[in-house]
Amino acid sequence: MLIKEKIYLFLPHFFQNCLVTIYDFLAYRKRHSGVYNYYKRYYNQSESLSRKELEKEQERRFETFMKQTYSTSQFYKNKIDSAGININNFDLTSLNKISITTKEDLRTNINQICSDKKSKIVSHTGGTTGKSLTVYFSYQNAQERFACLDNFKSRFGWNFGAKTAWFSGKTLLNRRDLRSNRYWKTDFLYNIRYYSTFHINEQTIEYYIQNLNLYQPLFLSGFPSSISEIARYGIKHNLRLNYQPIAIFPTAESITEVDKISMELFYNCQVCDQYASSEGAPFITQCKNGHMHLEPLSGIFEVLDDMGVPSESGELIVTPFATEATPLVRYKIGDSIELETEKLNCYLNYPIVKKINGRINDFIYSNETGKINLGNISNIVKYVKGVNRFQIIQNEESKIIVLIVCDHFFNNKNEKKLIKELRARVGDVIEIQICKVPEIKQEKSGKYRIVKNNLKF
Repeated sequence: MLIKEKIYLFLPHFFQNCLVTIYDFLAYRKRHSGVYNYYKRYYNQSESLSRKELEKEQERRFETFMKQTYSTSQFYKNKIDSAGININNFDLTSLNKISITTKEDLRTNINQICSDKKSKIVSHTGGTTGKSLTVYFSYQNAQERFACLDNFKSRFGWNFGAKTAWFSGKTLLNRRDLRSNRYWKTDFLYNIRYYSTFHINEQTIEYYIQNLNLYQPLFLSGFPSSISEIARYGIKHNLRLNYQPIAIFPTAESITEVDKISMELFYNCQVCDQYASSEGAPFITQCKNGHMHLEPLSGIFEVLDDMGVPSESGELIVTPFATEATPLVRYKIGDSIELETEKLNCYLNYPIVKKINGRINDFIYSNETGKINLGNISNIVKYVKGVNRFQIIQNEESKIIVLIVCDHFFNNKNEKKLIKELRARVGDVIEIQICKVPEIKQEKSGKYRIVKNNLKF
């Protein structure tokens, strides 16, 4: 533990809040200065552009990004030269000539990929394999990304400084807090209350709900697994909020349909979803009509099938524009999506995403039915009572282990129903072991994973 962290944990609650406020002030000053306001207007104005205007602007940004990448990144200069591409005549039609960049490429070649590590924001990602990744952002890149994200939130009434409850994996609490059943810290300046996600359980959730009623945040943001766990507890014990929030903005984790239903029922407001990544993937955001859209001016999105052929459904390959410090070209982010093929009426001319299937590695493998993705797995408890949380672990092809945190409603009948839902997805041969546990631990980041697949493919 760092000395500054020890000092923070030693201080009384009020002074901890002051330090949280100061920390946010310094961080937000960097995030929301410089080009932030320019890009906030840029993304807002792009919502009124036609499809043709969007395509033209996207191509302009792409060509600018690629020329800069070619001149600053030795790794991509070698890739482009090896593909026989003249950078001065490089356009979107030439992109597929460049080989795909993997996470391992990024991990082992970061010095060649990175254009400049000086005075940059360092981002560390945990990764599903347990191996960490390090990427660098310029302040300008970070400011653009926050501008794009804030523009998305503003569609639903959010504005800078609006009272917000934030559920993330920050280490906030000391022993005095735990003894006092106080599971939060407050930023006085920006009206943000940070709730610890590491201490949410059956014994503490009532204190979280009580404090939400006292603080009355207009917006909730953070890990959907934590926000929905509070919601399910509240519904189960007939607890209510004494006010109505405006919107919920889930982050960092894939949101399940069950989680979404629970949150909208308990908090009585809309869940507004978005997709990004720690490495800097371009954004996918929800519009006011409830559609998920590619943000075309944040980068290039490719969807490839198992053969590497462009498809309506498959693995997501990205080339984000706001990654000048650590440029990513045709980066294999590790997620899969499904594009909407039907023509839907919407005020935005951005391409529509039908479904975000989540992490490529978050699947169950069955010799009978193949790979079952996260979106399909998450629905197994939709009609099963008594399951508060679950996680599926697969260490071998012939067996899956299902960890379940349950209540008294989870009887033999519901256990059979759960197994039936699983059998419909994995077939009749694979062994299913149900294990009732008091809790399912979060990852070190504070995230919660539904599937942990340890198979090697």
